[in-house]
Amino acid sequence: MALLFFLFWMVLNGKVTWETAAFGAAVCALAMTFACRACGWSLDREKRLYAAAPRIIGYLGVLLWEILKANLKTFRTVWGRGPDPVVRTIRTGLVTRMGKMALANSITLTPGTITLNCRGNELTVHCLTAEMAEGLDENIFEAKLKRIEAVLHG
Repeated sequence: MALLFFLFWMVLNGKVTWETAAFGAAVCALAMTFACRACGWSLDREKRLYAAAPRIIGYLGVLLWEILKANLKTFRTVWGRGPDPVVRTIRTGLVTRMGKMALANSITLTPGTITLNCRGNELTVHCLTAEMAEGLDENIFEAKLKRIEAVLHG
């Protein structure tokens, strides 16, 4: 997070000088001190976040690809024949609330699907077509999120 604070500082400043970098490092150190004391952040969590960064970036790539594919399917469905909506409940093996929330939001971000409810290990999803509902059983999001959970939460 300290590195992200620093990069954000440099981007907002708009110029790279020794003074800007030194002042930015001091501001980032203060921000990290605040995050550690007030928000329960720790250097161990920071290390795990950096270790999970490649998996998180990979997940975001998969998410964008799935959104693009779903946009095309949704376009064809809406402009072709009328949709036959389906509501399906799926079970997830994710253990953290953050993982379940990320899965629910990823499903909702994918056009043609909306997560209606998330209770325990079950998500209720509204799908524009039965074909989209079938894809929920083998969704790639959950596998990627499990790998991220494994790094972040041991």
